[in-house]
Amino acid sequence: MSKSRCWVMRTSIFPLLLAALLLPLQVQAAEVRGLYEAEVQVFSQKRSERATAMAAALAEVLVKVSGRPDAAQVKGVAQAIRHPARFLQQYRYRPLAEERREQAVQEAALSGISRPEPQIVVFRFDRAAVDKVLRDNGLPVWGATRPATLAWLAVQDEGRRYLLGADSPEPVRELLSREAKRRGLALVLPLLDLQDQQALRFADVWGGFRDPILRASARYRTESILVGRMYRTSGGEWQAQWTLLEGEQSQSWAAAGALPAEVIDEGVSGAIEVLASRYAPVAGEQVGLLPVTIVNVRTLRDYARVSRYLQSLQAVEAVQVTRVDADQVTFELDVEGGPEAIAQTIALGNVLRRYQGMAGSDGHLLSWAQRNTQTYQLLP
Repeated sequence: MSKSRCWVMRTSIFPLLLAALLLPLQVQAAEVRGLYEAEVQVFSQKRSERATAMAAALAEVLVKVSGRPDAAQVKGVAQAIRHPARFLQQYRYRPLAEERREQAVQEAALSGISRPEPQIVVFRFDRAAVDKVLRDNGLPVWGATRPATLAWLAVQDEGRRYLLGADSPEPVRELLSREAKRRGLALVLPLLDLQDQQALRFADVWGGFRDPILRASARYRTESILVGRMYRTSGGEWQAQWTLLEGEQSQSWAAAGALPAEVIDEGVSGAIEVLASRYAPVAGEQVGLLPVTIVNVRTLRDYARVSRYLQSLQAVEAVQVTRVDADQVTFELDVEGGPEAIAQTIALGNVLRRYQGMAGSDGHLLSWAQRNTQTYQLLP
């Protein structure tokens, strides 16, 4: 069923539908860019090396879009990865950053590669084809609207102790940002300005003290908070403890590795896995038509904004208008993933808010049917 399909139950709504087609879609919060792109470091532009890199890039995209770290190991998906050109939309080469070039040359020498030309190849894959192979194998397709995650990371290395911030010069920041991009995590790093420094100390993050962390995080208004402490042992191994906070819920896990990148990978991977289990709609979880009532829809522009927004949601296959009454419009949504999936996705945006009242904004009482649907208020 087409997402753009929208039937009208009353003739009075026809002018609104025409207006809806002409008005722009409102921007939503926590949009992750580049879900269907991946970049791989190579040492030449040879076709054989590009083919190997293309398969690795497709595997990365499938993991990123599904939110499942094991996606590439699923039988049908693994078979698709062996034929990555079928999914390819375009590719391009770009130079490797100078600070990474020397390390790449050393890696090439250790691998016996002569006269290396280290560079990055960026692959972009077809969205419809990627989504289809995931759904065909019962895996989630997680859209670009994702919960923003604030990261507080306390690092101890060779006697130095510091909190990681948005402008930190330490290599750990680059590692964390790069891994978040690779896995599709909507990462927010703290400013570490005077307000943060007064609200939170290194010891608070290192000890995982929930109350001061939550107080310091309130200004950033993210859906989740990733708290980590990482350090290098006397034997040279890196270890980390990670905790993901979501409201009253929390999950913790440990990581260890020879390199800091390994424990950071475990931190980001763990966070994505938890968030995907909540927000990514699983293929096949159909609930038919889900009624949703929106109040405070007063103008043609309001209607257009709501209609376009609902059609843009990843979990929504089709939108139907079934009732218009005063400032209230009731839609039926063909939803993949169940009622909670759509409620959680809407909660991430800044267009609608869950409405608990018995009447619309003009005092008009909601009908019994409307009170027993998911009801939202349109935000300014």
